Amino acid sequence: MASPRRVHKVAEKVRGLIAMELQRVADPRFSLVTITSAVVSRDLRHVKVYWMVTGNSVRRAEVEQAFEGATGLFRRLLADGLGTRFVPDMRFYYDDTLDASDEIDRLLAKIRTDAPMQLEEE
Repeated sequence: MASPRRVHKVAEKVRGLIAMELQRVADPRFSLVTITSAVVSRDLRHVKVYWMVTGNSVRRAEVEQAFEGATGLFRRLLADGLGTRFVPDMRFYYDDTLDASDEIDRLLAKIRTDAPMQLEEE
């Protein structure tokens, strides 16, 4: 098992390598995609890469397909750039943090607009 510090360093290296490669890759589906984070297992054999893109669910599905098709490219990139004994298995996940934040903001705004009406009724 790797130390927590080593796991963090590998995760940041993975995030940086993939983010830089997205700028170079010719696939237009990767335009405006942001790699938000990478989470590496303690044994350095698995990595979850979280990404974000603006747009609707159709756009998100296109990017998911692009990541599925480019997994081999990213594995080769990690093999060359990580310097670890094993190349971690990668999974790509949509980061819905901003979506959840927007939903909370929308609900809070609704509560704020409904609250004065309730006070007037009492």
